[in-house]
Amino acid sequence: MKIRNVFLFPALFALLLSISGCVVIIASTVGAVGGYALTRDTIQGEYDAKFDDAWKSALETCNTLGYITTKDSHRGTIEATVERAKVRVEITQLTQEALRVKVKARKGLFPRMGTAEKVFVGIVQKLM
Repeated sequence: MKIRNVFLFPALFALLLSISGCVVIIASTVGAVGGYALTRDTIQGEYDAKFDDAWKSALETCNTLGYITTKDSHRGTIEATVERAKVRVEITQLTQEALRVKVKARKGLFPRMGTAEKVFVGIVQKLM
């Protein structure tokens, strides 16, 4: 009975965590880049960085991974196509020293979390 619980509880915990939509994602080749999933197609994180640095990083990442369709530096939004998915990057200044990077990716009606994560990690790695 105890052996069964040893395997059951971690599996149940992992299942509940993946369903909740609030999973911490850590992925990087240089270091840990933390963000959390808001929905099945959106990932965001808060960082101590300047808006201009984040904006340049987002532009560079979107141009490297795909192509930019629209950009508005005053609103802090970029719309791009990456891996045939529509990607929206939002950069919001929270304080003078902190900002939020939010990336959403969809292909038609379907979420593309892998694409959102790839763009998000690319932006944040350039910030560090």
